[in-house]
Amino acid sequence: MRGLAVRAVLVICAAALVFAGVRRHQGHDACNGARDAAFAIVVKKAPATDAPAVARRISADCRDVGVLAEGAVALLRVNQVGAAGTLATTAVRRAPDARNSWLALSLVRGKAGDAAGAQRALARARQLDPVGVSRR
Repeated sequence: MRGLAVRAVLVICAAALVFAGVRRHQGHDACNGARDAAFAIVVKKAPATDAPAVARRISADCRDVGVLAEGAVALLRVNQVGAAGTLATTAVRRAPDARNSWLALSLVRGKAGDAAGAQRALARARQLDPVGVSRR
């Protein structure tokens, strides 16, 4: 009887792990879809007016702050400063010690005409990575 109970517990644990793996895979697919949507805007296969919705998708579906920073820089390339700002500020909020988040925020602030904000963000990036962020 004890062996049957152990097997039942193992089956339940295995089912839970499979479920968790499927959910994680779905989340990864959603993030990739959001990144593809941003790329489509950059290469002009989707209208730039889609940028705010794409930024919200990236923020919601992607956990990696590097992806958020990349998305911000990509959207800046098509002058979508507001959407890029959403991604950059979300990246900084999620990972305040991530250099690339601060670099993205610096670019966004510069493009928005906030030179002082851009300098502060760049200074924070340099503080986090004094060797990797040049002093140009």
